[in-house]
Parts: sequence; C-alpha cells; structure tokens
Amino acid sequence: MKRVSTSVFCLAIVLLLTVAAMKPVNGFSCVQAKLSLLTCLPFLTTNQESLSSACCNAVRNVRASAPTKSELREACDCLKSTANETPNLNKDKVVQLPKLCNVDVGFPISKDIDCST
Repeated sequence: MKRVSTSVFCLAIVLLLTVAAMKPVNGFSCVQAKLSLLTCLPFLTTNQESLSSACCNAVRNVRASAPTKSELREACDCLKSTANETPNLNKDKVVQLPKLCNVDVGFPISKDIDCST
C-alpha cells in the first residue's frame, strides 16, 4: 500500500511540474487577449457610440501583457488575425480604439499591418 501511495505521489509531482513548465508565468496569451477584448465587440461591430470601461481595461491589460518586443509582435499577430476573423468589424473604430482608451499599444491595429516590422 505504501508503495502505491508513493508512486501516486511521485506521478502527481511529475504532472504538476509538467503543467507548470508548459504554462508561462508571465507573457502574452492570444486566447486571453481575445477573451478580454470580447467586451469591445459591441462598440467595434455595431452603431454603439461609446466605449465601456471594461473594454478600455481590456485594451490596457492586453498592452500590459506584452511588455517585450517579441510579445508585442505576438500581440500584433493575434490582433491582426482576430480583426480578419471578426465579421462586421468597423475598421475605423478599430484604429481609434487605443486612442479612445488612452493606451499606446505600440502599433496601429488594422487588418493590413505588417507585424514583423
């Protein structure tokens, strides 16, 4: 019985270490960015004229999650692909979004941006 519980304990430790190694401690997550920016969709896809504070908080959080150049490039690629996948997206509102939220995202958000530069 002791041998089985020791084996189970060791297996649990190995699994925990594997999961911890796979999950970034800090860093940009495209999935997380997309989920947080869902609060901006009513403004970006309809005639809604004002932004919600939740949307601007999401924009700030996305920018804060990409402090390095490589993470910023990853954020750019993520937002570009998201813009291309989102139907009825008002491209003028997309371009205005960071400015309206007083956030410098480090690049212009558009469907056409070259994120490698």
